[in-house]
Amino acid sequence: MPVGHKHEQELTMGTPYSAILSLIVTAGVLNIIMGLYSLSGRSKVSMVKAFFVFSMLAAVYAFASALELASGSLNEARIWIKVEYLGMPFLPPLNLLIIMSYLGMERFLKRGLKICMFVIPAVTLVLVMTNEWHHWYYRDIFARASTVHLKVDMVAGPWYIIQGAYTSACMFGGIVLLLLSWRKMPSYRFQLSTMLLGLILPLAGDFLYLGGVTPDGMDPIPVIMTVTSALYLWALASKGLFHVAPIARDNLFTSMRDGVLVLDRDHRLVDYNPAAAAMMPELGTGSIGQPLYGIWQRHTDEPIRSLMSQEEDGNFQADIQEIEWYVDKRKFHYQIRTSTIRKQGGQEAGRLIVLIDITERTRLQEELRQMAYHDGLTRIYNRMHFMKQSNLLLSEALKHEENMAFLMFDIDHFKRINDIYGHDIGDQALLYIVAICKEVLRPVDLFARYGGEEFVIALPGYSAAMAVHVAERIRSNLAQQPMPVPETDLYITASFGIAATEHLYEFNETIENDAITAGEAAATSDSSDTGERVDLLQRLLKLADRALYDAKGSGRDTLCVSDQKV
Repeated sequence: MPVGHKHEQELTMGTPYSAILSLIVTAGVLNIIMGLYSLSGRSKVSMVKAFFVFSMLAAVYAFASALELASGSLNEARIWIKVEYLGMPFLPPLNLLIIMSYLGMERFLKRGLKICMFVIPAVTLVLVMTNEWHHWYYRDIFARASTVHLKVDMVAGPWYIIQGAYTSACMFGGIVLLLLSWRKMPSYRFQLSTMLLGLILPLAGDFLYLGGVTPDGMDPIPVIMTVTSALYLWALASKGLFHVAPIARDNLFTSMRDGVLVLDRDHRLVDYNPAAAAMMPELGTGSIGQPLYGIWQRHTDEPIRSLMSQEEDGNFQADIQEIEWYVDKRKFHYQIRTSTIRKQGGQEAGRLIVLIDITERTRLQEELRQMAYHDGLTRIYNRMHFMKQSNLLLSEALKHEENMAFLMFDIDHFKRINDIYGHDIGDQALLYIVAICKEVLRPVDLFARYGGEEFVIALPGYSAAMAVHVAERIRSNLAQQPMPVPETDLYITASFGIAATEHLYEFNETIENDAITAGEAAATSDSSDTGERVDLLQRLLKLADRALYDAKGSGRDTLCVSDQKV
């Protein structure tokens, strides 16, 4: 990429410099082709307009340098020097502008800054065009004496020093930015290398020229332009230079809410985005190139290798898995997506791991599940889920000729509690009763809110007599443990009704048919009668409800066992 400034030019006639002239003209042609290619739509160049202007101004500089070199008089050379400055002073800031844009730094490129970047080049152009009046840029331009070929020496003025310093600053700035991005953008090192060469080669040539070590004292910058322009055009057309601008990649990569980890084939970390760093606070620049195992295992018990499923031929396949993740003792749920990164030839280059935070989604799913299966206030099973699960348990009990009991109870005078103490205390009373019951019940028992203040318990493996003991423990615990309310204690009582499989008519003779009936009910969740087959669960619950009614009629705070068979 041609950038630089001129101190001295040699004026030639004849053929000694024909090869050099050809190279310089070639550089101009290459820059025109490069600019037109960027506008053709075949190249997705970042900041197309800036790149096009850069290429055209570079072409102007190249052609003018060639014509100056071929000039036959001092006045002719002076004219072409002015033409050179139509392009040359603007190339360094344009180059820096393109690099900053490519590296995703457009947030810094405000309109005011862009204007300021071209103030010094614009002043330079004006001073060069009017140099004969003030000599601020060149104090003098004269032909060198005692040479075979006409040569021109230039004595620098004060603004020449300013322009030269600004040119060097832009070039060094571009080099520093590219080097700083080298480690952060390993996938774009070809592009970075191309741009670095486009800066380093002209800068090195300029220093050699200033040191007086170039052949015959010639400025090498126009010749170097041939190399850098050819390199850029080759990279632009065949190697995808700028095709996927890192600004887009970097903005996408860094702004993603999902954590992204890039690993090589040995599971060593190649790159990561800020979201991944938040999920794994131990990540840092020192983690690059290191195995990820240690950091990974600090946050989950899921081995990282288990995420890498393989086919028989050894090719990794994409995998999706949900895992629990811990950060500073806080629990998260992540969906882990892994996929293979392959080179253009299909060879495996590494792995891409995306960590998607599904903690909120998991929480909402759990809430929906709770709402579907549990009562909203007491958090025990609701009636629908109780019926479904009880059908399954009853089916298993009948198949294995085991007992199963059902206990229904109702809070005595619950309306009076609401009327006297308010519905808030009424809700607390329901929660208090649930807590008392859970102290008595086994993990296998099903406990549900059947209605407003009515509850039901399924006791697999229990006979009616065993269920009586359970009901009595709950009743006595309620009576002995009043619920504290403001300024007093609230004594809560309940009435209980019990029924068991032994209350089914001709239970022993009809087990097989009844088990089939219960199984069908469980599979379909249908509690209605099916022809002559009456749902066994509904029979038992009806018996328990009748027993509960009898308990209320006998004075409440008591229990009754069904004395009927159905």
